[in-house]
Amino acid sequence: MNFRYFCVHNYRFFCYLCNSMAAKNWKYVLSPNEFEELAERYMLSTNFGAVLVSGNQVVINRCIYYPWYRSQDRELDLSQMVQEGLRWGEPNISLDNEGLYVWCVPVNLNDEIVAGIFSAVHPGRSGEEWGSMISQAAWTLLELTCQYNACNSSLMQRNRERGRANAYKAEAIHSAKQNLFRDSREIYLQEEFGLLSAIRKGDKERARSIINRILLRVYSLESEDLDLLKALVLEMVVLMYRTAVDKGANPRDLLGVNSSYLKEFHEISDDVELSHWLTRWLEDFISTSLDQVAPTPPDSIALALEHMKNNLDQPITRDEVARACNMSYGYFSKVFHHRTGHTFTDLLNHFRVEKACALMDETNLNINQIALDCGFNDQSYFTKVFRRYTGVTPKQYRVNSA
Repeated sequence: MNFRYFCVHNYRFFCYLCNSMAAKNWKYVLSPNEFEELAERYMLSTNFGAVLVSGNQVVINRCIYYPWYRSQDRELDLSQMVQEGLRWGEPNISLDNEGLYVWCVPVNLNDEIVAGIFSAVHPGRSGEEWGSMISQAAWTLLELTCQYNACNSSLMQRNRERGRANAYKAEAIHSAKQNLFRDSREIYLQEEFGLLSAIRKGDKERARSIINRILLRVYSLESEDLDLLKALVLEMVVLMYRTAVDKGANPRDLLGVNSSYLKEFHEISDDVELSHWLTRWLEDFISTSLDQVAPTPPDSIALALEHMKNNLDQPITRDEVARACNMSYGYFSKVFHHRTGHTFTDLLNHFRVEKACALMDETNLNINQIALDCGFNDQSYFTKVFRRYTGVTPKQYRVNSA
């Protein structure tokens, strides 16, 4: 064998082997020091610990109150939980056989899982006592992991959107089986208001889901004439065009989209071609028109702040406030941070501490009751958050103010 060929061949094999090992080693994605820092920030933010798991083996444990070594006895497959989290693009929250909630987020390099970060509720406290704090804590863990570039946020978002799209399709098929519509026009009229409302608000995700629902219901009729289907689609296109122009989209840009697609429209010969045509047209229409439509009215964030301040004693979540503002969850987080300079959790805790200070200044309520009135179900967590924002404990604050 040629000596040079032997050296080159083995060098390439060695590089391949090193790259494969690197991809599977969590340390190439998240160093031990970075995990320690992440776990400390997570504990300060949520009062929950964090543990790094590779496969089903605990690597670094900063959540010592939960018996991770007994996870299999508690009917938890940690490796499978991480895979499901990546598949659906969101934190995986499970319940063990002792009634305790456990959640995790993936640590991944590109689309390959190398580890998972887990957390759990404190033993002796039921899920009902923690309430919506569990969901909020799980999403906080995902946000922190993405901040350390230990989780591919783009991939998670893409998987999350794909999962929601599949859920929308399943919902539409189920709805079509339950509702007996006489014709396609009846289906469209039922969805028309919601579709036009989504366009006015620039809600791309909702517009897509409604159109998918319309198409699935229409095709479930099976007996529709193609010419009637094409007439319905054309009417829908015209209405969407008018609504987008009314909300500020550039009519010339839209005409460019419509003119190129209308040439193809007349040549469609079956419902499959019609479906593909509408799907392509919708994506171009959304990218051309809805990006130009102001998606958030000026008072949207003001409405969010008002909702937060009026419900500080309740287990408020980011998703709940986003729904109250008629905004998608991801876009709400982006706009909220841009307009306020704070994350949702940070500003919510700030409001709660402000209310706690006011109650201690103006009432004689005990500190435990004040914590509950401000949305803190755990006294030690309330003390940590209060100290972080004021520099003193609630008890010290009351003594100083007196």
